[in-house]
Amino acid sequence: MSSYSGQPGPPPSQPPQPPQPPQPKRTLTRLAIVSFVLGLAVSSIFIWRLVHNIPAEPTAIADGPVRLERAGLTVFASSPAPTNFCTAKDEHGNNVPLQTPKRSEKWAATTRTYYVVAHSTAKIPPQTVTITCTDATQRTYFVGQRHTMGTYLAPALTAVGTFALFFIIGTALIIADTVKRKRATQQHPYPPRPTSYPPGPTV
Repeated sequence: MSSYSGQPGPPPSQPPQPPQPPQPKRTLTRLAIVSFVLGLAVSSIFIWRLVHNIPAEPTAIADGPVRLERAGLTVFASSPAPTNFCTAKDEHGNNVPLQTPKRSEKWAATTRTYYVVAHSTAKIPPQTVTITCTDATQRTYFVGQRHTMGTYLAPALTAVGTFALFFIIGTALIIADTVKRKRATQQHPYPPRPTSYPPGPTV
């Protein structure tokens, strides 16, 4: 009985690695991220405008002439008034036209609730105004910046609409990028891997 003492055969060769399919660039995903960032940036500008437009609490007219720092004025009362008992004059003594709101308006501020009596019909420039009210009741009157729903509604709706628009654009770009990558994978499928190594040398 003899044994084989020759040199060992060469190691089995490794199977060739299948080529990797080309990966599509993620340009659309990057654009989606940019869209989200722009939406946040632009909407934050309108939110800042909304916060900036929130008026300070009005001043009681019993304190004398009131300095308005922004355009327009609104006359408030401590309780609902049946009609407008007040008149307004600008810093030159000219009458400021006032208009009673068509529906009940009130403003729940930090310290109390103010009921709107009248608005100036035009946005008069910032100045010192004098308000005179002839109400014989114990109702207290105040004057402050023009206070309407448009003060809050326009910036708020613009902020929400802007963010929603950029969010929809970003979402659409992500969906389009996902579909594009799936199609690229289907067009370049992986080749089948070999199931076994080639046979080694026989003894």
